[in-house]
Amino acid sequence: MQAEEKEIMNRIEQDKEEMLRFLGTLVRANSENPPGNEKQVGLLIADKLREIGCRVEIQKVEEERFNVLGFIDGKEKGRLLFNGHMDTVKIGNPDEWKFDPLGGEIADGLMYGRGTTDMKAGLVSMIYAIKALVQSGIPFKKGLMFTAVIDEEVFFKGTQALLDEQKLDHCQMGFVSEPTGLQIATCLKGGIEFTARTYGKAAHSGMAYEGENAIYHMCKVVRALEDYNDQLKDRINLPGLKYPTVNVGKINGGLGVTFVPDFCEIEFDRQVLPGEDIQEVEKEIFDLIEEVGRKYQFKLELRKNQHFNTWRIKEDEAVVKLLDQACTDVLGMSPDISGLCGYCEVEMLASRGIPSVVFGPGEILTAHRPNECVKVQEVVDGAKVYGLLGYRFMKG
Repeated sequence: MQAEEKEIMNRIEQDKEEMLRFLGTLVRANSENPPGNEKQVGLLIADKLREIGCRVEIQKVEEERFNVLGFIDGKEKGRLLFNGHMDTVKIGNPDEWKFDPLGGEIADGLMYGRGTTDMKAGLVSMIYAIKALVQSGIPFKKGLMFTAVIDEEVFFKGTQALLDEQKLDHCQMGFVSEPTGLQIATCLKGGIEFTARTYGKAAHSGMAYEGENAIYHMCKVVRALEDYNDQLKDRINLPGLKYPTVNVGKINGGLGVTFVPDFCEIEFDRQVLPGEDIQEVEKEIFDLIEEVGRKYQFKLELRKNQHFNTWRIKEDEAVVKLLDQACTDVLGMSPDISGLCGYCEVEMLASRGIPSVVFGPGEILTAHRPNECVKVQEVVDGAKVYGLLGYRFMKG
């Protein structure tokens, strides 16, 4: 590494304890979505960015919900984009956690809490890379833009607002700090979310033969989806992504044990892999559900709620090479390149012509479940990788 690069690395290493304290502060600020409690995290991040010397902009998206934008200005218009989200999924049952889910406690080299891995650690790694770059005093040819956004876990309103208001127009490449275990993700699953509803005829359970049980009808729908899911294992298999799946994630039906239910509703998704045609997949699902209703002769409705496109970037793209070299120089080895099992905003960036990659601290396997945690050393190492690639891009 050059002398200036080593200075960036040293600054980040010196900030290790402060970095982890700030991550703990963010974890203790509940930002569950729904309902969308990102405000306190946004205020903390905005204050931190101002403290380290960034120009800060607050972009209102909805009432009490906003994106935080931080800038390092260069001599030219071109910018590097650092992107991450502030919201988390719900905590769930606190009794299933070993530690306080909003505690940010550290044990055996791991910090525990909702949002540690997904993805407040990634935000903190980026922020402290930015701090080292700003406070180094090095003049830069190009600039950097950091975006901490709302609503990634539900409707992606934060990043959509950035795109709709042309906030990213000068960004030439981007990095999204979703958890990859400091490996490089160059492809991403898409998905389609559906709601299916069956109808029956209400009756007293003492005269159940006078009714028509909508939950029994739905059992046939779920069984058809389960059989379809089993068939998908042999369709396509990609490194890091494995095969497509169907998951029934929510069910609701009936009024109580003495009622024959006249309705039942499920929500499910079909994960889509790069190489699959998302429109053909959607048609498969509609055809499957239609066949169930036709076969068993009951009233059945299916609604598509939303879809997310797949994404893939070639490994010889400049943004991948920049990240790979920075990882090698910081970590002492070239990282694995694979896919990310889940959707994130990198596809939205790529669709607007910003070549982007997913890379961040934390393991996706711990996200969205009790005892979510992140290796504290990965938070520091992630900051160093971001600091190095940021320096190299901005020097031009």
